[in-house]
Amino acid sequence: MLFVFNIGRHRKQVFDYRQRMLYANIRKQQRMKNAMKHRRTALLLLPVLMLSFCVALTPVSAGKQTSVALSRSSLTLEVGKSKTLKLKGAKATKVRWTTSNKAVAAVTKGKVKARKKGIATITALYQKKKYKCRVVVKKKQPPTDEPKQEEQKMILTIGSTQVKVDWQDNESVTALKKLVEKQPLTVQMSMYGGFEQVGSLGTSLPRKDIQMTTTAGDIVLYSGNQVVVFYGSNSWSYTRLGHISDKSAAELEELLGHRDTAITFSME
Repeated sequence: MLFVFNIGRHRKQVFDYRQRMLYANIRKQQRMKNAMKHRRTALLLLPVLMLSFCVALTPVSAGKQTSVALSRSSLTLEVGKSKTLKLKGAKATKVRWTTSNKAVAAVTKGKVKARKKGIATITALYQKKKYKCRVVVKKKQPPTDEPKQEEQKMILTIGSTQVKVDWQDNESVTALKKLVEKQPLTVQMSMYGGFEQVGSLGTSLPRKDIQMTTTAGDIVLYSGNQVVVFYGSNSWSYTRLGHISDKSAAELEELLGHRDTAITFSME
């Protein structure tokens, strides 16, 4: 009975050993499956982890800092004038404006008002840093561009016919205008040579005679004291006074070529 009992006990031990080995193999296989699963998961996550790592290592670039500067470092104003300064790159509501001399130049939110002659420094305080502008205030200058009086025009009348003349800008014409400024001057004319009428002014005017060939409508000064009006042409040394521009040669000949006449110089 003892022998049988021992054999049964041995069989039971063998059975227990085999069962343990089976369980061990099952656990081993399970561990291997879990390891393979973890490995596949790791392989799948590896690119994501690498990308995250790269992103984490990439330095974050700091935002570009905006430089702060005053729009003007110096300023010149006349008394009563104003100019607005700006602190570029700064938040306007955070800027504090001050002046070194309120009597010379005042400042409000960057607007500088010139009060009296002198020098002042305008300061903009921003983030504990000062930005300065030198302001020079000058006296108000009197206006130089005064309205010019319209220049009076000199009028020429032949007989009873007023003609349009393009006058020269020279000393002779200026002197003639001054001569007739207060009252008209009438000159008795005489026909001469079949191409002109000539008459004495009764006084001498400045002259700069040059050799020229005249045409119908030319008005010239001869010898400094005689005026000549042409309805034809002639070559001589004269000082040009002007030219009748609203009459043709035929009209001038009709006006001047048939009889002596009188011409009158007057101011408009």
